[in-house]
Amino acid sequence: MPRSTPSKLLIAFSSLLLAHACYSAHEHSLLSTTSPDAPDVTLPLDITLETLISLSLLLVGIVSSGWELKPISLRSYAGGVESGRISVEGRKGGLFSALEERGGFLDVRKQRKEFTEWVKTQ
Repeated sequence: MPRSTPSKLLIAFSSLLLAHACYSAHEHSLLSTTSPDAPDVTLPLDITLETLISLSLLLVGIVSSGWELKPISLRSYAGGVESGRISVEGRKGGLFSALEERGGFLDVRKQRKEFTEWVKTQ
């Protein structure tokens, strides 16, 4: 689904506004470093507001240009998995097949004992 024209225009306008805010901030930093009496090193309020407004407009444009969200229904997803229409990571056998086919617990003490016996024989 292509982006709509208003969202394209909003993205373009807010991108230009953001570029202007960045340019203004850069020029302000150059001006404050070249002048001998420049005690004010903070960014002016108008540049800060322009940056925040352009970023918020850019976010609104990006979000509004997205595709329409589909409703999520666990019932239809789980039903599709159980019937085999949808495979979960290449596995068949249902949604909970990984839990049903897992191995048992390992006996760490037994493995440690076998390892020490193996090391003694080496």
